[in-house]
Amino acid sequence: MASRPTDHMIKCMARLIEDGDVVYHGLTSPLPVLAMALARRVYGVDFTWASVVEHLEPRVEAVRLAPSTGDPYTEPEPLGVLTTIDAFDLAAKGRLTTMFFGAAQVDEEGNTNLTAIGGYDKPRVKLPGGAATAYLFPLVPKLIIWARHEPRVLVPRVDFVTGPGRVRIEKGFRHLLCTNKALIEYTREGPVLRMLLPGVTVEEVLSNSSMRIRVPRGGVETLDPLTPEEEKVIREHDPEGLRYLQRMG
Repeated sequence: MASRPTDHMIKCMARLIEDGDVVYHGLTSPLPVLAMALARRVYGVDFTWASVVEHLEPRVEAVRLAPSTGDPYTEPEPLGVLTTIDAFDLAAKGRLTTMFFGAAQVDEEGNTNLTAIGGYDKPRVKLPGGAATAYLFPLVPKLIIWARHEPRVLVPRVDFVTGPGRVRIEKGFRHLLCTNKALIEYTREGPVLRMLLPGVTVEEVLSNSSMRIRVPRGGVETLDPLTPEEEKVIREHDPEGLRYLQRMG
């Protein structure tokens, strides 16, 4: 079966994990889990695996997606346990280096919304809430936000700031957005297009966003298509195709 935009997003996120990172994912994170598995098994990245499951360094070959990424059986045979409160303590000390966050909306300053669409007092849509998003955003040096590339998601200004992006940019932290069309990096000058996903054009990236995205004059590279090995590893960790329930294509 040919790889799909969802699989390209997983590869894009996996490529952002680097040697020495201490990486953490939260609930409802099927794509980040697969990105971490891909980074470890295919790219050989030497990072520390931690998550909301509270298993530290699970045996990666045994990781299997389940409907809930909070299910401890998704990440079995860990070397140890890292409680959520201890993980947050690591973040406060600057030792939790990389996290993934989903978003219902993300704007030109990198703010994310997981709280409400419309007014806060009378929302059109009440979202699940940000859990520790507001606490962790100013602390973790590298954040990888993942979201659907649509005009109603990539907006000039979010309806409610759950995760504050501006404070991160002012601190010089890395603030990245991986969509099902592109990789975008936030800078002091605003969001900049860094990479296209396979089969996507610059015009598609811009026309499917209502927030402004800068395009470098020198052009933008395109992510390589998935290799047979990358496709094989993703399927091994998600044989039922639960990743496609995120509706990223």
